Amino acid sequence: MEKPVQPSLDLEASPSQEKSRESGLTRRWKQTVDPAYADLVCILLCFLTGLCDSSAYNAWSCFLGMQTGNTVFLGLGASNQPTTKPWGWLKSLCSIASFVTGAFFFNFTMRSIGPLRRGTLFLSFFAQVCLIIIAVALIQADLIPHTSSDASLDHGPLFLELIPIALLAFQSAGSMTSSRLLGYNEIPTIVLTSVYFDIATDDKLLAAPTANAKRNRRIGGVVALLVGAIAGGWLSRSSGGMESALWMAAGFKFFISFGWFFWKSK
Repeated sequence: MEKPVQPSLDLEASPSQEKSRESGLTRRWKQTVDPAYADLVCILLCFLTGLCDSSAYNAWSCFLGMQTGNTVFLGLGASNQPTTKPWGWLKSLCSIASFVTGAFFFNFTMRSIGPLRRGTLFLSFFAQVCLIIIAVALIQADLIPHTSSDASLDHGPLFLELIPIALLAFQSAGSMTSSRLLGYNEIPTIVLTSVYFDIATDDKLLAAPTANAKRNRRIGGVVALLVGAIAGGWLSRSSGGMESALWMAAGFKFFISFGWFFWKSK
């Protein structure tokens, strides 16, 4: 009596299984994330703003995200002040222009793709990471003036500073765009003047912590930015210099970008 022939097992995935797996990844890529608790991400972005801006100001006497200060510096440049930094206005102008361009780019691109999709948020933050890495690589290669001893430069290599300033200001606009699209306008991530005003004029300023979430977020953003500025200052004084602060910012944004794939969907 002949033994029945056993059917061979095909260990390779069938085309239908591969298509199903691919469609599953595509669906996850296109899922809309739940913005609940994303305020914690926005508060972390405030910390990174303080970290980068304090380091940039120490090195280049301009800001990357806080454009109010840059606008004042630009205005002072009209009267050729300060006299010790005759080209300071140009760095401020470069930062403002790059930030505005970045805000337009990130806002237009994210809204076109789908502002709260996992893939959109991933690409936005990953792009920010890449821009920071390019800037810090140029600095670490000692191609860009970035120390206190370089502050007196008034020609030649001075203009190379515009390259990392433009890259870093452009990417900082992505942080504010994300906080707006996530619905947390009370955490702008880069400016505090309006936040201070909103805290001081809040009718529920003294309410219980569970009764005023917006106040909690505003205060959290202020504290985070201050702590970031303190950390950036100390890192600038360390042997790692401003590069260590920028690498830290890139690392945090890297984890944020991949974190969206594990964030709860709506």
